[in-house]
Amino acid sequence: MGEEIRPDGPESHLKKKGTPTMGGLVFILTVSLVNFLFNRYRIQTLFPIFIASLAAFFGLTEDFTKVFKNSLFNTFFASRKQSTGNTAPKKDPLGWFVEFWRIVGSDTSRGLQTYQKFLFQAGIAGFVSYWTYFKLGWDYIWFPLIGNVHIGFVYPIFVFFLFIVVLNAVAFTDGLDGLAGGLSLFAFAAYWVISAVLGYNALSTFCAIFIGALIPFLYFNVYPARIFMGNVGSHVLGATLAVLGVVLHREVALLAILAVFLLDGISSPLQQLSVKLTGKRLFRMAPIHHHFELLGWPETKVTFRFWIFGVFFAFVGIFIALL
Repeated sequence: MGEEIRPDGPESHLKKKGTPTMGGLVFILTVSLVNFLFNRYRIQTLFPIFIASLAAFFGLTEDFTKVFKNSLFNTFFASRKQSTGNTAPKKDPLGWFVEFWRIVGSDTSRGLQTYQKFLFQAGIAGFVSYWTYFKLGWDYIWFPLIGNVHIGFVYPIFVFFLFIVVLNAVAFTDGLDGLAGGLSLFAFAAYWVISAVLGYNALSTFCAIFIGALIPFLYFNVYPARIFMGNVGSHVLGATLAVLGVVLHREVALLAILAVFLLDGISSPLQQLSVKLTGKRLFRMAPIHHHFELLGWPETKVTFRFWIFGVFFAFVGIFIALL
């Protein structure tokens, strides 16, 4: 199934149309199989694998609706057509909800709409929040040099939004050949070190296995990419990286380890808000990695420099996590 290229993206990307996509299935399939066969201490890894599987299903749904332009999900989730242009939304909670996500997100005539994606994400994030707070009894965040700080019922709310932010940030960053895959490899390497030092042996093995799945994929995904990971891949990566930060109780370190993802990801909704509310652009194109392309940087230069910052922040995250 060939990738559809955004018509409003950089012209240099149009030649990528038709490149095989959904290669990210290798992440969830390989990691799950190898973990079940060789990682004996499964009690720590079942939760990340389960959440990654839910994210994979969501990504597959998004990929199929995008590739086949299927309106089935639009019909299923919405009883009205989404408002477009300057038409005022209906004055009820659902109408304002749809309009809010139309402003923040991107309006597309194919695939899932932004508010529909949020409903999927909210369902997975809600489960993560519920399980960690009510089933595992966690209500604290670890801070460097301080230790665990109990925040009570605020904890599941924090986890809910953290999960959604990371999931979307990784998806937004997956716009250049090898970019998201390389940054994820550095992040998993950081988690590998942290989990090994903290004594989470099963999670340490889990991270090593994930790196083993990423390396051969990157061989075919670096410029010029012969396969894309698709949303199924980016959502698996985002969900797994978010959950690892939570189960290791190193949410603060996560913000450093995933700093490049977060900064690149936040640039897209900021651009959308600026354009739709003020009519002015913050960047030449968002996410910000496209901004550098329009400045004249070759795609490989953007990717390699983002990788360098990814390595740097991975070390910063390890330093913070072990304070």
